[in-house]
Amino acid sequence: MRFQPAALLLVLAAGTVQAAPGTLSADIPAADVQSLTLAGGTGEMKLAPSPDDAVHVSLELEQEDVHFLRVFHWHSDTTTRDLAGAALRQERQGAALTVSLAYPSGGGHDDVKQHWTVLLPARLALATRFGAGRVQIDGIRGGVQAHLGAGDLTIHSPGGPLQAGVSAGRLHVISDDPHPGAVHLSSTFGLAVLSFNGKYYGPPERHGFMSSFHFFGNSVSQQGDGKDDITLHSSAGLVDLRVGPLGDVKDYRRLFSDDTKAGKGS
Repeated sequence: MRFQPAALLLVLAAGTVQAAPGTLSADIPAADVQSLTLAGGTGEMKLAPSPDDAVHVSLELEQEDVHFLRVFHWHSDTTTRDLAGAALRQERQGAALTVSLAYPSGGGHDDVKQHWTVLLPARLALATRFGAGRVQIDGIRGGVQAHLGAGDLTIHSPGGPLQAGVSAGRLHVISDDPHPGAVHLSSTFGLAVLSFNGKYYGPPERHGFMSSFHFFGNSVSQQGDGKDDITLHSSAGLVDLRVGPLGDVKDYRRLFSDDTKAGKGS
């Protein structure tokens, strides 16, 4: 899955954009769109299939207090002014659509929590980057590229190529496709575990006080008989993948359950 470089981007005129206090929304026709790219800051992002052939974006912006020594708290006037003029920027290059948050100053604000809800046609290829928080992706079959700086990234995939990473935190993935291509998981400092059609792959499960500590990381690879590859990585933390049914796997069984899949909470 490849996305075209973000050069010579054209401002998208199609679609409607509406704003309410603290909330931005956009409804974008996607009949001629093949891929969607999203970038966010801190907060949460939820992505799921849309009921029609359009991209629907809702973004709630929540300004937080700036504090000094956790005693003095105040709102930044610069941030307040930028929030008043914030907008969803839509850009097109061929069949590639990019949606991002734009402030009048052209900069960003660490004291703003972003709450994204995005519905998109399941056929689209999706690429998303988020700074910190929680990202949930559910039901996108056109292919997913996702990266989270810190926090929890949860993906429930019906199939399609998948490439995802977390710098620090947990990457939890469930794939309903029992016939993927090459599967590779790795954690630099942490734990990588795989349930592949009911069989467990990874370090032996440990019990006792030290069972929760995984300092040196590991990697797990399997070759399926399909064409869609899955590559997952965590620099520091846990990465777990379940392909197909869970079966009778015992090791780390709770990590592979579907109670934390996208859209279901944890």
